[in-house]
Amino acid sequence: MNKLTFSIGGVHPHDNKISKDCKIEVLPLPKTVYVSMAQHLGAPAKPVVAVGDELKAGQVIAEPGGFISAFVHSPVSGKVKAIAPRKDLAGNMVPHIEIEVIGDEWAEGIDLSDTLVTEIPADKAAILDKIKACGVVGLGGATFPTHVKLNPAPGKVAECLIINGAECEPFLTSDYRIMVERPKEIVVGAAIMQKVLGCRCVIGIEENKPEAIDAVKAAVAQLGYKDMTVATLKKRYPQGGEKQLIDAVLKRQVGSGCLPIDAGAVVQNVATALAVYEAVQKNKPLVTNTLTITGDCLPVEKQHNYLFRIGMPLSYIVEQAGGVPEGAAKLISGGPMMGKAISNLDAATVKGSSSVLYLSEAATKRKPESNCIRCGKCSDACPIGLEPFLLNRLTKAGDTDGLERNAVQDCIECGCCLYSCPANIPLLDHIRQAKGQVLGIIRARAAAAKAAAEASKK
Repeated sequence: MNKLTFSIGGVHPHDNKISKDCKIEVLPLPKTVYVSMAQHLGAPAKPVVAVGDELKAGQVIAEPGGFISAFVHSPVSGKVKAIAPRKDLAGNMVPHIEIEVIGDEWAEGIDLSDTLVTEIPADKAAILDKIKACGVVGLGGATFPTHVKLNPAPGKVAECLIINGAECEPFLTSDYRIMVERPKEIVVGAAIMQKVLGCRCVIGIEENKPEAIDAVKAAVAQLGYKDMTVATLKKRYPQGGEKQLIDAVLKRQVGSGCLPIDAGAVVQNVATALAVYEAVQKNKPLVTNTLTITGDCLPVEKQHNYLFRIGMPLSYIVEQAGGVPEGAAKLISGGPMMGKAISNLDAATVKGSSSVLYLSEAATKRKPESNCIRCGKCSDACPIGLEPFLLNRLTKAGDTDGLERNAVQDCIECGCCLYSCPANIPLLDHIRQAKGQVLGIIRARAAAAKAAAEASKK
């Protein structure tokens, strides 16, 4: 069997898919949920409800705050108790709508049945409108509004829709479970997006998920959608990155400053495909997702894959799963390579929440840093083709011009450089900070150029 992979860099961390055999469980509702207005890429949503309003699950509670933004819906039925800033998982104050849960009544027209709907609507514009109205965003990590991504700018043409089923991050298994348990819905969702784009579709799944490969292949064969295939990917991190998937499937490189559509591709996650199916075929807004509870210090019997509703406090989910294990030294939202440390366990889940990962001290404690030996392993591992050792040196020198010339802004923050460094230099930490500085300079330059152009017209 021909297994596809990307051509530049990559590493091979241990899978640690301890929770892969844990079937998806539905979490009971808490007494209160807290729905963030900033749970998608772009402008925060604007509340359209007031304190005291009574809501049904699936009802719109916030509208997009800009072109790149998304609708937000109530995940529960209940009453609005407050609209105020609240800390997110990083400790930042973000506007939230606090809802007291009362019963579980859903808005009219939402189909919660298990009946599979395979006939795809003919009107592409209506499909896009439905995806937008249901607040669907990318669930592979970036949470980019899906309706925007499926509507390329004039002159840009999608030749291939790539559905990302790699789930290459260690420990995470939520995507795996939906591929095993709901493959037909994923395939219909992929076919819906394929129809909108008018191109072929490739569903890529890593070789360490044979059950998922078999399930999705069987669904594709049974449903019979044209120009849709399942590709087996080699196990290699970060196989699930957009640029890496395009390289693997199409053998094309996405250049510096370019977007996937510039290479003729649109990449969507399997969970996004499921959300598109529920939006278009069931009229169900994106108010649920699947999340993994896992970790190296967590017994197998306490590992879970949960279907949760957005706005559930992480502390509530942790309590439902049996509490924080005694050996946990660090809690992470996401995987160990690209996830973010959880500084506030009272933070609420958002559309893109994928895990609560418990790591022991042995797994998180960094080894003593030593001097760079110029071995080049970080450069060999970088999937973008950057030179992390050079970027690190430029960062220490404060050379932002040099950092931009050497494309620090293209770093995808995958952590391959840090993982491969024998000197234990915190390359990712330094490069991430430098990337933020350079992107700020680039944005300021663009804003100044725009202002100057507008002034010249007056």
